[in-house]
Parts: sequence; C-alpha cells; structure tokens
Amino acid sequence: MNIKPVLLTFTLLLLATAVQTNVQAKEIKIVETDDADVEVRIFPAEGNILLLGFACDEGKSISEERTAQSLADDGIEVWMPDMLSGFMLPKVRSSLIEIPTDSLTKIIAEATKTGKDVYLIASGPDTDLILRGASEWEADNNPPLSGAILMFPRLFKETPVPGQVPEYVDSVGKTKLPIMLLEGGRTPNRWGLNTLSHELQKSGSKVTTKVIPKVRGYFFKRQDANRSEDVVTSQMAGLVKVSLFYLGENEI
Repeated sequence: MNIKPVLLTFTLLLLATAVQTNVQAKEIKIVETDDADVEVRIFPAEGNILLLGFACDEGKSISEERTAQSLADDGIEVWMPDMLSGFMLPKVRSSLIEIPTDSLTKIIAEATKTGKDVYLIASGPDTDLILRGASEWEADNNPPLSGAILMFPRLFKETPVPGQVPEYVDSVGKTKLPIMLLEGGRTPNRWGLNTLSHELQKSGSKVTTKVIPKVRGYFFKRQDANRSEDVVTSQMAGLVKVSLFYLGENEI
C-alpha cells in the first residue's frame, strides 16, 4: 500500500488549473429505476472519461458543481445523480440504507452507455453507495468499471472503540474495483487508513492511499475553513485529476 502526501504533485496541478467561480449551464437527465425517477445533473465533455458522483446532496452542492464544471472544461464529463430527492429522503446518514442498490447499478448502466471510461466518486458516508453499486455491478458480470475515488470515507458501522479493530459497513471489501482513498492530514481518521485499506483489498481491489496535508475531512463543506482548506477547495478539480491519474496507472 502506498501512503504518502500528495502535496508536490497537487501543487504542480494548482499552478495549471484556473479557479472556477461561476457554475455554467448543465444538462439534466432523468434515469428511470424500478423504485424512482432519479434526476442526474450532467456536465458534458468531449473526453473519454466519465466521473459518476453520488453526492446525495438534494441538488445543493455548490462547491461540487463548480468542481464538476471545471473538470468538464478539461474534458472530463461529470454526472451527479440526486438520489435523495429521487427517493424523497431527508439528508441524513440513515437515508443511505433506504437507497436500493439496483437503482445505483441502473445509473451506472446509463453512464456506461456513453462508451466512456466510468469512474465513481463520493465522500463521507456516501462512499458506501459506490461500493454497494460497484459490488452488485461486478456480481452481474457487467463490463468492469475503471476505478473509484473515496474522499474522506466514513464507513464504520458504529463509532470505533479505542484499541479494538473497527467494524465496517457490509459493502467494504466486496469489490475488485481499483480504489483511490483520500483523507485529510488533520483528521484522526488518517490513523485508520491502513486498516481500512486492508479491508477494501479483500476481494482484490488495488487500493492507493493519499493524505492531503493541512486539511480536515469535509474541508470543502466547512464554514470555518482555514487558508489551506480554502486553497484546496478552490482547486478540487486538480485533486480529482491527480486521483484519476493514479487510478489510470493502476490499469497499466
């Protein structure tokens, strides 16, 4: 497992990536699942990469949309399905288990119809959705996805007890998907990266772990962000592109 800060590589990308201040127009696609019609915000691009992000944000993720538009400007298409609104669920963690896994695979199927290389991305407890979706997608013998980016994943079943091995949600370790695991350098969760990485590899996933220096988890959603967190938030597209680069190397 590779655990090291990405400061140098990320800093180089900061110099090459323009700050995006306004979210431009996007397309809206309705995906019909067995249980609900899900609205998908699409930031189209002409490149061969499609990033499918399960934000679970009720369509209100401003910083994520700015990042999506910046990525689209650089040729990376981004899809953001609004799962909570589709299933009329509140924005609380317990809502995630109410989202049927087959609805996730239905959206993945729509994304693969574009013929592009499909990568999954989510943050916090929403990372459970992409692990569930990827696992069922593989179980149905579908064409392989290209990889997944787990940003600051929160995948514990219950609050960990100091000195004991933590118990993770059932989706952990059930996929072969190449995974990029990102965590903030200023969060206690960074000390559990070795354990989580080991669990994620149980079904064959190659996991690359990176620590982002001087930031906390969910830094891009914080009202009390420090200067380092503000800088990284403004350059989230560069961070995603670094992650896609590492995942692409894993395929070689």
